[in-house]
Amino acid sequence: MITICDAGPLIAYLNRHDPHHAWAVGIMKQVRPPLLTCEPILTEAAYFLREDGVMVDPLFQMLERGAIRLEFDMSAHWPRMRTLMARYERMDLADAAIVVMSEMHSNSRVFTLDRTDFSVYRRNDRQVIEFVAPPKR
Repeated sequence: MITICDAGPLIAYLNRHDPHHAWAVGIMKQVRPPLLTCEPILTEAAYFLREDGVMVDPLFQMLERGAIRLEFDMSAHWPRMRTLMARYERMDLADAAIVVMSEMHSNSRVFTLDRTDFSVYRRNDRQVIEFVAPPKR
């Protein structure tokens, strides 16, 4: 199964002070690399890591060693992203990219901290998106 990675788990994995750090580390040990992601996700992750005073180079190291792989061309998929963002008022650009990636890879699951939104989002308009998220507290 292909795993598509949202920003939250990357941030939690790389930030030891994140409340979901232990969970993210545990999941990363179980998931078969590479995790697929996209530029909007890396943008969010780098921003929030820096906001928390965490170095961003380990994020690039994950790309370098093939733990995560960029596999999305927004220039080819922005019309679908636009449609999704019009449908889901709370959806941001990164989430739209993740949903489109899940449409491109039917045998996939999403690794996210965003249980609430990914419980609502649908790929191909009606299909539930399989996701892995931390247990509810």
